Amino acid sequence: MTRVFNLSGGKTSAYMTIAEKPGPEDIVLFTDTGREHPATYRFLDEIERHEGFKIHRVTYTHPRSPGKTGFDALTHWKHYLPNRVKRICTVELKIMTARRYLRPLIGTRFEQFIGFRADEPQRVKNFKGTYKHTVTRFPLYEQGITKAMINAYWETRPYNLEIPPILGNCDLCFLKGKSNIIKIMAQYPELAEKWIEDERRSAAGRDKPSGTFFKDTTYAELLEIALAQKTNYSLEDAEPAYSCACTA
Repeated sequence: MTRVFNLSGGKTSAYMTIAEKPGPEDIVLFTDTGREHPATYRFLDEIERHEGFKIHRVTYTHPRSPGKTGFDALTHWKHYLPNRVKRICTVELKIMTARRYLRPLIGTRFEQFIGFRADEPQRVKNFKGTYKHTVTRFPLYEQGITKAMINAYWETRPYNLEIPPILGNCDLCFLKGKSNIIKIMAQYPELAEKWIEDERRSAAGRDKPSGTFFKDTTYAELLEIALAQKTNYSLEDAEPAYSCACTA
């Protein structure tokens, strides 16, 4: 049975994939939302260069958004933005994009590897399979591998992901919470513009201001707060406010 490794672009899923030694018949899959930090893409390049396996990089497209990919393609034709309740980004950019890529290659019967650690039992418990005939494996959880062990491993390697964990996945994802977004914007204000433009575009043409990622504020307002505080927060120990399931 073909093995599919869900590589999110972070240290944990990268450790899992390397440890399992994928062969040429396996698929290492990175579903690109287009909103990753630049260091994530460099990390993926380094993985391929040092570990010797190919990473299948796929991204969402839609005929109503010609010339655009990933998050940009999704938000240019949808009539609303994703939020905590309607997480169309996870469904479309990760789950469905992976499914559309894998089905013509290997069908729906394969062994899926996901990098949930031993110190993340709730994520394992809450996981819902996305493929009817797929066997899902959590090797890090099964082997007792923790975050501290993974960090120690990467300290021994000739390359590493040179960003705090909170910057993984979409750089300013609303699931990170307003407080963390402000902290990130304080150090990386240049990341805000594309999210602000999403909200501007979504609100355009509506009778009332709407189309925001949060009900009670906009990303433009969060940026104003971040710049006004003039504080460089530590991001190393920041944790997302809400659980993210972007593992495909």
